[in-house]
Amino acid sequence: MSKKRGKAAKRTLEAAVKSDSKRPLQRIEVIIRKKILGEAPEEHHFIVADGRKIKNIIELADALETMSEEIFMHHANELKNDFSSWVKDVFYDHSLAEDIARARNRLETQIAILRRLVKELM
Repeated sequence: MSKKRGKAAKRTLEAAVKSDSKRPLQRIEVIIRKKILGEAPEEHHFIVADGRKIKNIIELADALETMSEEIFMHHANELKNDFSSWVKDVFYDHSLAEDIARARNRLETQIAILRRLVKELM
């Protein structure tokens, strides 16, 4: 497996058709999706405005615990939600990304993440 993880790591498999050797090889793309409990590859770590690096969803929940409102609002405001985008683009969890986008503040964002983590662990 390649070191590339997170964003749908693409693999190309070539399969020869046994019945007709003159036919060209078929190319099949296989998408490998990273689970919500996994760690994002280094190039997709979330860099918080205060310099902290977040590698996974659990670390995001922890960071929200101590994050200042100013830093939170830098990433999540009426124009954008970097946390939601990161969860959707790196971990492919569209449901959690929507829950984060609907959250109105830091605490609601953290609660949405913790609910999802609890659900995942059950």
